[in-house]
Amino acid sequence: MTLTSPLNNATIEACQAMLRGEISAVETYTQASKKFADSTEDDSLGSICGDHQQSVDLLHELILNSGETPDITSGVWGNFAQAMEGTAKLFGESPALLILEQGEKHGIKEYEAALVDPNMSLPIKELIEQDLLPPLYDHLVELKSRREQVD
Repeated sequence: MTLTSPLNNATIEACQAMLRGEISAVETYTQASKKFADSTEDDSLGSICGDHQQSVDLLHELILNSGETPDITSGVWGNFAQAMEGTAKLFGESPALLILEQGEKHGIKEYEAALVDPNMSLPIKELIEQDLLPPLYDHLVELKSRREQVD
C-alpha cells in the first residue's frame, strides 16, 4: 500500500499494535504447526500462519512508508505464543485450537475497533477492510473444522 498522505500519531500507534499482534500470531501458528505437524495431513495451521505473515508484511511496509520504524517483536503478545505452546503440551490439540480461535476473535475485535475509530486514517481503514480482517473470519472456520476433526 502506498500512502498519499502522512499518517497521524494515533494511526501509527495503532498500526504498531496491529503489527505486534500479527507478529505474535505468526509466532503462535509457527509453534502450533510444529507441534501438530504429525497429527494430520491438514496444513490449515501453516496456511493461517502464512496469512498472518502477509499481514505482518503489509503493516511493516505501511509503517516504513510513513517514515516510522516498525516494531520487530511481538512484545507482550509473545506471551500468547508461549501460553499456547504450554497448553498444547499439557492438554493436547483441541484445547490449543480453542486458544487459537480466541486469538483470532481478539484480532477481529481489534480490527473492528480500528474501523470505527475516528482517529484512524482512511487508508488504514481500507487496508483493514480489504486485506487484514477478511482472512480472520476464514481462520475461525478452519480452526473450528480442525477442532471438530480432532474431537
